[in-house]
Amino acid sequence: MTTSTSLMATAFCVASGIAIMAQTVTVNFDKDEPGKPPSGFSFVLTGEGRPGTWVVRREDPEHGNVLVQTDTDTSNFRFPIAFYNEFMAANVTASMQFKPLSGKGDQTAGIVWRYRDKNNYYVTRCNALEDDCSIYHVIEGRRRPFQSKHTKVASNVWHTLVLEATDDRFVVKYDGTQVLDARDYTFKEAGKVGLWTKADSIIAFDNFTVSGR
Repeated sequence: MTTSTSLMATAFCVASGIAIMAQTVTVNFDKDEPGKPPSGFSFVLTGEGRPGTWVVRREDPEHGNVLVQTDTDTSNFRFPIAFYNEFMAANVTASMQFKPLSGKGDQTAGIVWRYRDKNNYYVTRCNALEDDCSIYHVIEGRRRPFQSKHTKVASNVWHTLVLEATDDRFVVKYDGTQVLDARDYTFKEAGKVGLWTKADSIIAFDNFTVSGR
């Protein structure tokens, strides 16, 4: 349990005589100190350029504290990641709110799941400059999209992104509407879940929730 975790619940069920633990974690950053990284997260970089700078900021009365990636390095092949340390699952539902604040090359926010290391994971992301949402797998540091859809993503507006991963099927919902439904077999094992940006994207994140099943 970290100081930035607003809710952690566990439940047990029995399937074929086996006890399975389901866990839900919601992080809203309100108990973290502004100007510093949040507790409970680790930070890595896929690609080139400077590592991301992840700090907590005070947003507004509605959102309170939020997490912002603030480094404006324009390296195109640059993907800062903040993953949550205390959660791991293969089948997972993850959601977060994000606001694209700025970025000349990119204004991109994403959710990472089944994270093995900085070069191997899945990511779904939405881009306010390209107006699309996509799913990628990243293998040995190289990312490849396997589904994408044109989707209007406004800058300086809060949006909600939801990822539902069940075995090889991945469903993505954006602002309450399903936009992607894809299948891929690259990564099957449990992994970490986290937040993702690209290049010079300055993105605010809030209400990061993960649930394993």
